[in-house]
Amino acid sequence: MSSSRQIFELARRDFMQRAKSKAFLMSMLLTVGVVLMIGPVLMLIDRESGPTYVGVVGDLPPGAVGAIQEQADTLGVDVEIRQYPDVSAAEEAIVEGEIAAAVNGLDEVIFREEVSIRLDAVLTAGVANAQRETLAAEMGLSLDEVEQLLYPVFYSQRTLEPAETEEDTAREAGALVGLMLLYISILIFGQFVMMGVMEEKQTRVVEVVLSRVKPSQVLIGKVLGIGLLGLVQIAAIGGAAIFTLSVADVADIDLTNTGTRVLGVLVLWYLLGYAFYSFMYGALGATISRQEDMQGVAMLPVLLILPGFFLAQVAIASPEGWLARVASFVPIWSPMVMAVRSTVSDVPIWEVALSILLLVVTTYALIKLGGRIYRGAILQTGSKTKLRAAWRSATS
Repeated sequence: MSSSRQIFELARRDFMQRAKSKAFLMSMLLTVGVVLMIGPVLMLIDRESGPTYVGVVGDLPPGAVGAIQEQADTLGVDVEIRQYPDVSAAEEAIVEGEIAAAVNGLDEVIFREEVSIRLDAVLTAGVANAQRETLAAEMGLSLDEVEQLLYPVFYSQRTLEPAETEEDTAREAGALVGLMLLYISILIFGQFVMMGVMEEKQTRVVEVVLSRVKPSQVLIGKVLGIGLLGLVQIAAIGGAAIFTLSVADVADIDLTNTGTRVLGVLVLWYLLGYAFYSFMYGALGATISRQEDMQGVAMLPVLLILPGFFLAQVAIASPEGWLARVASFVPIWSPMVMAVRSTVSDVPIWEVALSILLLVVTTYALIKLGGRIYRGAILQTGSKTKLRAAWRSATS
């Protein structure tokens, strides 16, 4: 049997062994089920949300408040109106989230970030109706006054803060969800590799396997089989997430473009990040024979990957900041940081290529190092094998 065929059979064995376990199947079904329920829950929350609060300030025509309320009822918008003494107070209320918008006399409608077409229509049309009624009742008709009656009041709009586009919001949301899934998947399936190596060593199954194949083939086959299982899980959860977002219609997200981009980036960096950490987990798993030793040994990869998780959150808010850019080239953190940067911004191709190259080169070196430690420690039984002893044993 060829070497590639042996690796394939070993990978298939590990894939099927884990895929058939009740623990994996139950966790998979539970996770997908929870994700599928998010859409209906968001729809329910949206239906139960309260009224939209708007403010009025400045010199408005008599009856303007009532006219705004009538216009809101006509357009089917649940609005409650609050009056403010001056523009500064209204602006502060908008920034604090107390109101969604405010009309300032006959001059402008104020929003925080993005202009709401529906609220703008409610406020401007309401004030315009009140203005017409006032002019018709209190003023004599002249050419200028007739023009004022026939044409609505013109408003300019301004925002207090730069607005994010819907695409930006969708990318940030996708990056955060993808980061969580990426982090959890690398840790879980990396620990699966460690657990599988440790169990085979503990039960001496590996001694039988090594009588027919090389140690490096055993380790590569285990990494491939369990990695494929992780890829299946990511695809299932990602598909469920796209479905539930389409049902909920959250923030008008363009699932065709943004969703495909997020999933593509997630799959790419999962494969690269998992390959890096799984060989580390596999080598460390060969140094232990008891379940109680696994928790302490597994902390090393966690300590390496954890800063990358927090740096990736920084990258969501500031993808082009110096900290995010530097971290996206460090191999132990780049699977998460560059994944986030690639999702929320248009990273230059050369930066992505350099990050991938550095990670691939480091992973190749880690495969060589991890393979040697695995080879030197896998047949040593008893207490935990030190890394230096495993390294030396591999040369003898």
